[in-house]
This record gives sequence, C-alpha cells and structure tokens, in this order.
Amino acid sequence: MKQSPNAPGERAPGALEPRVAIADRVDRQEGKPLRLRSWSIALVCIALTSGLQGCLLTRVLETRAQLCDDEPPRITVYQRSGSGLRVVFEKPTLTDRDVVWIVGYEPTAMTGTGSVREFSYEAVPLRRSDDHAGSLVARLAFRIIDGEDRLSEVEIPEKFNGVLSPQLLDATIRVVCKTQIGLVPPSTTFDLAPVDHATLPNRDALARLLGPSTDAPPRVNSASYQYCLVPCGVPVAMVANLKFAFGDDGVVDRVDASYFRYAVVVDLVASRAIATIELH
Repeated sequence: MKQSPNAPGERAPGALEPRVAIADRVDRQEGKPLRLRSWSIALVCIALTSGLQGCLLTRVLETRAQLCDDEPPRITVYQRSGSGLRVVFEKPTLTDRDVVWIVGYEPTAMTGTGSVREFSYEAVPLRRSDDHAGSLVARLAFRIIDGEDRLSEVEIPEKFNGVLSPQLLDATIRVVCKTQIGLVPPSTTFDLAPVDHATLPNRDALARLLGPSTDAPPRVNSASYQYCLVPCGVPVAMVANLKFAFGDDGVVDRVDASYFRYAVVVDLVASRAIATIELH
C-alpha cells in the first residue's frame, strides 16, 4: 500500500489501479486519506435484485460509479488519532429517505438545522438496553443539495479501530469488487480466499468491542450477541443477531448474522472461503 500525501480527489503516484479497489493506506497519522469502494458495492448488488424504486436504484448506481469507476474516486476515508473512521462522499447522491430504507429504521436521533443535518443510529446490547457505555453509535451527516438532504459523511466509532486494521480493510476492498450476484434468492457472494487470516479480529478483540457473549454458559470456541437499535422497547425494534465461531487460535472461522432484511454468512474454513449476503 502507498501512503497518500495527496489532497482528497488525487491519487498518489504509483498507487495501485483503482479498478482493483485498492488505494492509499489507512494511515494512523493525522489527515492521511484512504480511497475506498467497499460496502456500497455489496449494497448495489443487493439493490439490483430487490425491486427497489427506480429513483433509489438510480442513486445507488450513481454512488457505485463514484466508488468504482470515477477517476479520481469520489469517496475518501480518513482515520485520525483519537477518533474513528470518517467516510466522506465528495458528491453526495443518497438521500435521507434512502438511508432510512436501507437501515430499515428511523434514526435514534436527528440534529442540525439549515444546510446540515445529522442522523445518529445507536445500537445497544439487547439484554442490557440501558448500557449506553457499551453502545455502538454511527453518525451520518447530510447536506442540502438540489433541495434534498443527501448523505455527505459517515462516522464510524473509534472502538472499531481495534477490529478494522488497515490490512483487513485493504483485503476487504480487494475482494469486494469481484462479487458474484445471485437472483434467487437475491444475494451477493464474496470470494475471501485472498484474505490473510492473521488480519482478522480474534475473540479478545471482539469481546473488547461487543462485551461479554450472551451464551450461557460461555463457550470456548463461540460467542453470540444481540444488539437492538434504540429505542429497544418498541414492538418493531430492529435486532441484530450475531454468532461467531473461533478456531483454536481464537481467530474468527465463521460468522452468522441476521438483521432486518439481511442475512450474512462468512465462512473462512470451508474449501472455498466466502461471505454471502442474502436479502429476505
């Protein structure tokens, strides 16, 4: 990976070709950017097969083009000391309504007036819904463009830094552009063979991020978690179910997760290591 002293919107000389979805490294120094095209590609693949309204699908495709096709790419990820990741959309396309449809839930909180608004989504452990110290909070900023609130920035909590290493991000970006799309059921499959097992989070790192497992009694080679989006007490609360299986070295071997319309399986020990996202 190449360090990028360049300004946002420029690619460092000698950086890898953007079409393979690698770019400048996530550098832990102040202000070092990473060119990224990752989760949105999976979203696009699912959106293509889910019968979305035409306008939303068009905006998703525009976002995909910015991430994968534009020269230079129009999305930048910043990681600064003492803070989490910031994903900055240089040409916002997705609206606030799009985000609510994708997440499946209204934001926990909305702030801001005038030209800038902010959504906050807070997830807390289902059985400890008052444990806000252990919550995971994502913040999304919107700017008014053409009379609509459009997604301009996503802030990922600093506590994720312990599991999202630069090496793992790079490996993820490498494989995510080589997806296989299934129509029945609507799904996207990622080939994870190039991912180095050593870059994956282990049980201890996940415990620091998510807290104690809900398994009773605790198990040596597995851990389960349930998170809900605040407020958790409402009848239609959005609950994420996460199940991790670990090898003898404590590194993740398999993940089974479900949330809202989505089901995710990550299998790193099968004859072909893959991740699959299905839309239900």
